[in-house]
This record gives sequence, C-alpha cells and structure tokens, in this order.
Amino acid sequence: MMKRTILSLALCLNVPLPAASKPNILFIIADDASLHFGAAYDCSWVKTPHIDRLAKQGLVFTNAYTPTAKCAPSRSAILTGRNPWQLGAAANHQPIFPPQYKAFTEAVHNAGCHTGSLGKTWGPGEALTTEGKPRDWGMAKCDFQKFLSTRPKDAPFFYWFGSANPHRPYKPGAEIAAGERLAAIQRVPAIWPDIDTVRNDMLDYAAEIEAFDAEVGDHLKALEESDEAENTLIIVTSDNGMPFPRSKGHNYDISNHLPLIACWPNGIKNPGRRVDELISFIDFAPTFLEILGMDAAKSGMSRITGQSFTDLLRDKPEHDRSRVILGRERNDLNARPGTESGLGYPIRAIREGKLLYLHNFTPDRWPCGNPELELKDTDKGPTKNWIEGLGENNPFWQLAFGKRPKEELYDIKADPDCLNNLATHAEHRTDVLSLRGKLMTELKKQGDPRVLGQGDAFDNYPGRKNSASAKKEKK
Repeated sequence: MMKRTILSLALCLNVPLPAASKPNILFIIADDASLHFGAAYDCSWVKTPHIDRLAKQGLVFTNAYTPTAKCAPSRSAILTGRNPWQLGAAANHQPIFPPQYKAFTEAVHNAGCHTGSLGKTWGPGEALTTEGKPRDWGMAKCDFQKFLSTRPKDAPFFYWFGSANPHRPYKPGAEIAAGERLAAIQRVPAIWPDIDTVRNDMLDYAAEIEAFDAEVGDHLKALEESDEAENTLIIVTSDNGMPFPRSKGHNYDISNHLPLIACWPNGIKNPGRRVDELISFIDFAPTFLEILGMDAAKSGMSRITGQSFTDLLRDKPEHDRSRVILGRERNDLNARPGTESGLGYPIRAIREGKLLYLHNFTPDRWPCGNPELELKDTDKGPTKNWIEGLGENNPFWQLAFGKRPKEELYDIKADPDCLNNLATHAEHRTDVLSLRGKLMTELKKQGDPRVLGQGDAFDNYPGRKNSASAKKEKK
C-alpha cells in the first residue's frame, strides 16, 4: 500500500521516484498484427484470453499509431522517441542504423535499470555501436524467467519480448484444423476479395495471433510468480499492420493503426477505460523514461520528439493529441539505389479527427516496386498470390499494387478501408489545404529532409539487403 501511494503521488506531481519505489516495465510486441487483439478490439474471430484479461484490468488505447508500418523503422521510432525521417538511414527498411542515435533502453540500462530481451527487438538491418561492434540496445538476451531470477534487489527492470507472431510464413489450414469456420470472420476488408482463399489466409493469421496471446500468458504467469505484477507496467502492442496487400508497409489505417494495451495495478487510475486520444509510437520512449524517474536530457535522450502519455495513465489528459504524423521511405528489400526499382516510395501523412490525409511525393513510381521486376513490397502469401494473378486491369490489383495520386484523403470513420479518395471532391478542398499545411509545417519543424528538398538522401542510404544473413532473416 505504501509503495502504491508513493507511485501515485510521484506520477501526479511529476517528481522523480526513489530507487526502491520505481516501477518495472514489461514490453511485449507482436510482429505484424493489426487491430485483432480479441475482445479488446471487438474481434470475435480471434481468441486472446490473456490479452482480454489485461484489457479489463488496464487500458485499451483505441487510436495508437506507428509512424511507419514496417518493422525496422517502426522499432526505430519506439527505441528513440523520434520519427523515422528524423533518423537518417533508419527511416528505411533493412537499413544500417546510424550509431549516433541513442535508444531509451541504453539510457535506462546505464542508469542502473535491470534490462533484458528475448526475440526480435530492432531489425531487420544492421546496427553497430560507434565502435563498430554489434549493438545490443543495452539489453542482455535471456528468457523472462531467468531474467527475473537474476535481477538485483531493489533495481527496477525493463524487459522487451519481441514475438515472431503473426509474421509470415503461416502453417496452411492451421485454424481449419483447429475447428474454426470461414464464416466466423466478421468482415473481410473491402480491399481484398471476399473468397475462401482470403478467409483461410486470415484464419491462419488468427492462429498466429492466438499463439502470441499464449506467449503473453507465459510472461504474465512468470511475472505473477515473481510478486512484481502489481508494480509493473505491462505494454502489449504490435510493430505494424498485418502482412497482407495494402496493409503492412503502406500508410493506410489498416497499416499504421495498431493495438495497444496497458496494465499497471499500482499506476493506472480508473482501470477498464478505453482511451481515445491519439498516441504515436514515438511516445513510448518519453513515457518509459518518465515512469522510471529519468530526465531525458541528462540521459542523452534530449532529441526526443514524442511526448509522454503518463497523463493518460492517471486519467488526467494534459497534452495536445489532436493529430499524429505518419510516413514511409524505402521499403523494398531487393532494390538498389540508382535504379527505378531501387527507389523508395516516399509518403507523409496526417491523421486528425476522422480524416487521414496522405501526400505521395513521387506518384510516378510504383508503391510496391515495379511489377515487371516482381518487386512488390508485399509479403508472400495466398491473398497476395490471388490478387497478383488477377492482373493489372483488376480493381483489387490496382488497390494492392497500382500507382496512386499525389494526394489522398479518407474519412476513416465512414471508410476504414480507405477506398473513397475525397481529395478531389470540391467539398473537401478546405480539408486538403488545411491538413497539407499542418503536415508540412510540422515536418519542417522536425527537420524532415523530404520536405526540405533533400529527400534523395533516403534513396541513397546503403542498406543490408542481399547478404547471406539478411536472406535468412524474416522481413
């Protein structure tokens, strides 16, 4: 009770915590999951009992967004608290991460926090220290039970578990074998044909989310056995949208809008709430630093762009969260700079209210790679294969792989699949001008090379793409 009182007072007054009272953080992240974390997101065809329990005991964030819907740049934003376009080569997929940017995990480790991880943290790509050594992000690799058993007395801990689920490839027919029915799926997004091939693919995806939920359950069990559950902030989320056409790697709502559950018995006020404020993944780093009582500037994290959401944990909103900024640079793994197939597909976007505005800087390029070279930036799978076979004259093919206009505007409340582009509608001209202006103003403020006339830098950064190790690693 005394520890809970100290924590509550410190959060309310925004003062540093004494070492013995600092909470712990357990960060659990899925690989390629959209808003399908079971009951928390009204998804009845995916069963996630462990995540459901956390949601009831904590908070469900309904508007959490990654700035870039691809593994490496999304995780770069989480670790640094900066948008990918503020991180040089780390804006790209399969990049060489610039060593000068510090991760919050390194900062908390250096401050005496017990840190560890298992599975996928940052990647894929190559990350080295300033001395040229492989970067461990300040986290020793070990399983959670061992990590808990070796933690120093009275030292807070941060642990990152990066699941491989629901990343492709999938075991075909996994859900059918488990007795599930195709009709169980509530809705097939209108960007794909509603056929058995797609529904089977979605059910196999569901099986992997359920496997992720089982991993969450294993970590909760270990945490409860350690008697640290009350004093631990648990975060469960994903790095980007599901690995299906027009989702992962793109900038639509299904791409960037992600699940986020937070549970912390000692630190969350009025649990059981749904939090509708807009959250960006760049907000994780400042939140974790604040919870651990660390000053960002003194810890070497003075270049953070995100803002802490501890005010939302204590149910006292303080910050302006009226918009989030999104974007994309070079995703294609097999491409080489200097050729049309090697160029990225730069996008910047802004979500404000019910509107999502996208600015495609190079609409003459193919967003998924030149189809003649078979470089579509979409994970292989039955849904992709089916749509690809339809040919370029088919509407589903165009939605998945076709070229796009310079500007797009969607009402994501009325049109969550982002099918009806309102940018050319006269009645939405004011919306386009307003959102474009806000987007460009904010990007200039952030020093984004893309809007400062230096966007070619992103196409020319080297990347680790075709090495033997890269071929073995999942995208």
